[in-house]
This record gives sequence, structure tokens and C-alpha cells, in this order.
Amino acid sequence: MKSLFYLRAQGIIRWLVGLLFIAAAIPKIAAPQDFALTIFRYHLLSDNLINLGALWLPWVEVTAAITFLLAASLWRQTAAALLAILLVLFTIVIIISLARGLDITCGCFTLKPGLGRIGAWSIARNIMLFVLMLWAVWGPAMHHKPEAK
Repeated sequence: MKSLFYLRAQGIIRWLVGLLFIAAAIPKIAAPQDFALTIFRYHLLSDNLINLGALWLPWVEVTAAITFLLAASLWRQTAAALLAILLVLFTIVIIISLARGLDITCGCFTLKPGLGRIGAWSIARNIMLFVLMLWAVWGPAMHHKPEAK
């Protein structure tokens, strides 16, 4: 009974996290110039890297999210690892920006100026997504105990 609960919870969380990443990528894909401006406001990359990042990063997010949702075990774990790395990088960028006193839009789910400002909530959200995503891939296996023979 317990393993069925974990399998269902794993699937629900996997879909929620995967769809969240897809939803975050859509505005960036639709408006790469606005996303480039958002990246620029962080003042961490050169102009060449800003444009490159604005073009490829949303596609990495959406591809990894779809793989995380639909692929078999090894590919799902690889996609989860990539999404986890992205979350860690995004969180570090937010922490650096806050420490530098920047009051900017995150660019996580919207590119509209003034919406989705970076702050403690951005960091907490990313940590929560990180934990949920890792649990959705590896957590239930840790709760499964082999039956005694």
C-alpha cells in the first residue's frame, strides 16, 4: 500500500515540476529579446553570452522538462540532474544579485518588468522545487525496502 502511495505521489510531483519548467520556458521562447534584457539586468554575463543564453536556455529547460516527464528511468534521471543543476545555478545567480543589492525581475515565469522580483521567495521556491524534483526521481526508491526471503 505504501509503495502505491509513493508511486502516485512521485508521478504527480514529477508532472507538476515538469509542467512548471515548461510554463517557465514558454515566455522566454516567445520573447527571446525580452529574456535577453532580463539576463542583462543581472549584470553577470558578457553581451555575447547574454544573447546565446536567451536563445538556448529556454529550449534546454523545455527539452529537459519533457524528458523528465515522459522518458524512461535513465533519461528521466539525466533530465532531473540537468534541471537540478539549472535550479542550483539560478539560485546562486539570485543570491549573488540580492547580495549586490539588485532589485530586478527574476525572469523565471514572466518577463514583464516589475513582476516576479527576486527575493527570499525566489530562493525558497527554487530550493523547494529542487527537493521535490529529486524526491520525484529518487525518493520513493529510498522508501522501498526489499522483502525478506
